[in-house]
Amino acid sequence: MVSEQLSMFEGQSQNPAPTDKPSTIYLTKTVNASNQKVFDQWLMPVFIGEWMFGPKVQQEQVVSLENKVRKGGEFAFKVIRKGTEIEHSGEYIELDVPNKLVFSWSDSLHRSSKSRVTALFQEANNKTRLKIIIKLDPKLYNEKDSLKNQWSARCSALAAKFK
Repeated sequence: MVSEQLSMFEGQSQNPAPTDKPSTIYLTKTVNASNQKVFDQWLMPVFIGEWMFGPKVQQEQVVSLENKVRKGGEFAFKVIRKGTEIEHSGEYIELDVPNKLVFSWSDSLHRSSKSRVTALFQEANNKTRLKIIIKLDPKLYNEKDSLKNQWSARCSALAAKFK
């Protein structure tokens, strides 16, 4: 090809995100508490602010945590990170107390990207094996490792509450 033919591709990224299939993140963590106690941590704002957001997970300040816990109910969690206000929001798709929680997830930095989070709570010997499956929006493909690290830090902060 001559240089004139190549010039139309100059502005495109060398590693574009695939748009045909989403990536999936899988995490597991054992928490030293019953599945009901661990499940509650995901739904009560006072608990969410102790492990999902804030300085125990990354350098950020919690602004507000609001949710309507029911199928079809919405949530909005606002934080300030590096001087930028970020809102994490979504809708509860499935609530099987205390065994399974499914919800959509997006943030204000990627408003058009919606991922799906499934949390499974399996109790054995008064401990909970937490399994998290995050089906990422394809637009977030290039951020998969960063998002996995964030959710892993969240799981560790949650488990640390029950040591």
